[in-house]
Amino acid sequence: MALSGGCLCGAIRYEIDRVFDVVYCHCTRCRRATGAPVLACANVERDAFRLIRGTPRAFRSSDEGDRCFCAVCGSALYFAARDGRYVSVHVGTLDDPEQAPPRIHQCIETQLGWLALADDLPRVSGNTLPHPDRR
Repeated sequence: MALSGGCLCGAIRYEIDRVFDVVYCHCTRCRRATGAPVLACANVERDAFRLIRGTPRAFRSSDEGDRCFCAVCGSALYFAARDGRYVSVHVGTLDDPEQAPPRIHQCIETQLGWLALADDLPRVSGNTLPHPDRR
């Protein structure tokens, strides 16, 4: 699945060769980083992700990784794991987000009480997910 995307102003553009998994994340860090009540993110192995224009700014949001965003327009783009294994791209920044539907909810213990998503996707506490082939 080849995908592309970028920020609101176009200063940052990226391409993705393949997506490993797509999740809804309900954690408080994702909420604060994006301003959204829940974040849909496509998990991509690092070698399948490349920037093709621009250089995002990075904010070290935890020991696990950095939140990357456009310094021009402020668009939150992706989370980059510090160990270099993966990138979690914000689905809303894809040119065609329909190509990356979420498959699971994570961190449901911090889901907002007033947010009701009517789907039958699996839901797990925490951010350790079962492999997509074992769901």
